[in-house]
Amino acid sequence: MLSEAAAVGVGGFAGAVVRHFVIGVTGSTTGIISVNLAGCLLLGFLTGDSKLTLFLATGFLGALTTFSAFSGHTVKLWNAGETTTAALFILVNVFAGIAAFVTGMGLKGKFFS
Repeated sequence: MLSEAAAVGVGGFAGAVVRHFVIGVTGSTTGIISVNLAGCLLLGFLTGDSKLTLFLATGFLGALTTFSAFSGHTVKLWNAGETTTAALFILVNVFAGIAAFVTGMGLKGKFFS
């Protein structure tokens, strides 16, 4: 049990650091979309119950992609009067995220079938 928790914790630490770096380099709107889409793509690629999956999916990707960051940034855009940008931000994150997840599943099927 502890080794599973450690895998999630170490993965979470790494994901949070990468998210902080990407958002810092690209800016919050582009950064949040980037980490969310990358996370959806990678999560679509990962399956199984291994410790690697715990590290990558639950830990790293769980910390890399955060719904709270998405929600908070949407409200920030809306409150700043950028309603069109807020609406586009929602649409891109949701629909491109689903497309990235499905793409990840397809890539896994091509490489590991």
